[in-house]
Amino acid sequence: MKITLHIEGPYETREVELADELTIGRTELSKIVVDDSGLSRVNTTFFIDDEEVYAADENSLNGTFVNGEKISGPPRKLAAGDEVKIGSHTSIRVSFAGGTYTPAPVPTGIERKTEQPTPAAAASPTFVPANPQPAIRDPQSPYVWLAAGAGLMIFMIIGLAGVGIYVASRGEDQPPKRIGGQQQIQAGAIIPVRVIDPLGGEDEDDLDDLIASWEVQEAELKAENVSDVTVGAGDASDADLNVTAAFLAERQKKAFEPRGAETGIRPAGLNVPKELFGDGVIKQKAKLREMNTKGYKQPLDFAELADKRMRKELIEMPMAGKSYYLDVGGSASENPFSMFAFQTGNQEIAPGSPKFQVLSQLAANFSGQKYDLNSGPDRRQMRMRLLRMFNQRAKPILLELADAYFQKFGRPLRVTSLTRSMDYQIGLNANNPNSFKVRGEGSLPPHTSGCAFDLARKHMTSDEQNFVMQKLAQMESIGKLDALIEYGTNACFHVFIYDDGIPPRM
Repeated sequence: MKITLHIEGPYETREVELADELTIGRTELSKIVVDDSGLSRVNTTFFIDDEEVYAADENSLNGTFVNGEKISGPPRKLAAGDEVKIGSHTSIRVSFAGGTYTPAPVPTGIERKTEQPTPAAAASPTFVPANPQPAIRDPQSPYVWLAAGAGLMIFMIIGLAGVGIYVASRGEDQPPKRIGGQQQIQAGAIIPVRVIDPLGGEDEDDLDDLIASWEVQEAELKAENVSDVTVGAGDASDADLNVTAAFLAERQKKAFEPRGAETGIRPAGLNVPKELFGDGVIKQKAKLREMNTKGYKQPLDFAELADKRMRKELIEMPMAGKSYYLDVGGSASENPFSMFAFQTGNQEIAPGSPKFQVLSQLAANFSGQKYDLNSGPDRRQMRMRLLRMFNQRAKPILLELADAYFQKFGRPLRVTSLTRSMDYQIGLNANNPNSFKVRGEGSLPPHTSGCAFDLARKHMTSDEQNFVMQKLAQMESIGKLDALIEYGTNACFHVFIYDDGIPPRM
């Protein structure tokens, strides 16, 4: 009997023979890796036992569904034509060579809910093995009674453990309630908890998860909400910051002009170099660990971003140039500035406090431009400018990429993220159904490090995307950066540079 799994993912279709046991997920921990961000690392296992085929969910966050029914607990026996859905956009159909296989009835006690056979299953003949086994074991068999007794004992143990956990957890923060099988945001939590995590979210320390969870897209920037930047005559080093909102709007329009060819997350002809498949995750993780060890202080709020700018630890990037524009700050608010701590959340900044003094000093002379901290529109413009900052080593790298792209295609590169403060990032995650709980003070998301920026790609053709990827691969090969390709709603090229210009020791 040849058993085949027909796997249809978001970007590819394949057939895999099931000989013994097979795991499917989104990472190389699984035997079959499918490019679906909705999958857990190891999502579902398919296996053969006593000439019968089973599917078992591996405690995946988004579940495993057989013919529309979510399975949990014991493995589910499969028949030919059954459709298994996992992740966000992956479906698997089971077929059997030489006829259709119909599994024997499940012994009483673990029988699944009665389902109507699919049309394919109903119309196909039954596969009969050469040495058929009894469909149901003798109910008087001692093995059946032993199994039933063991099951009863396990049930009692689990029940008692559940009572103990409930008693122990009283008085502590309760987890988010589940409504309709989806986890809801915990109201009032300092750090929002995920609604549905398409990553699987098993390891909040893993940079692969961390990057994807923090890659939350801001609201698209509207040029009419952006003010001109006018640098004072005495700030020659910041003279390139003089950019008008009208020029930003012109660059934005140019970037999105019609291509006349297929664009999207995965257009035909897209060829991803091996450098962008994920080895950067290992390098970025090592470099971020180095930064943590050396005492890098991530900016928790806009006051701390302002402090980094005042100290020139981070530099401001002009909001547009001939070869690029920054689609950054679209979610910036006009609210009064606040201070953030993991223990207390957001709190009002008291006048005269150190953080208030930093914001006041910057507002009085933001490269020669003044802002009023009592004005909502002025606070919003300050936030936008602070979100345009990153490590000074990133600027020439971004310009090299943008200039090469512009010279080839005559369009500006769209940059969608630079540095973010922790409270701004958490605010984006609060309404993001794909985010998971932030671990806390020990974590260092790439976009709070000042070393990361994103290049949007959904509006590009395959030729444009391939060109950018080849350029990124070349720059990675000589140790300038690490780059990753990301899919999903925030499809982009994630670029990470080294804060000291030195690749991590591996």
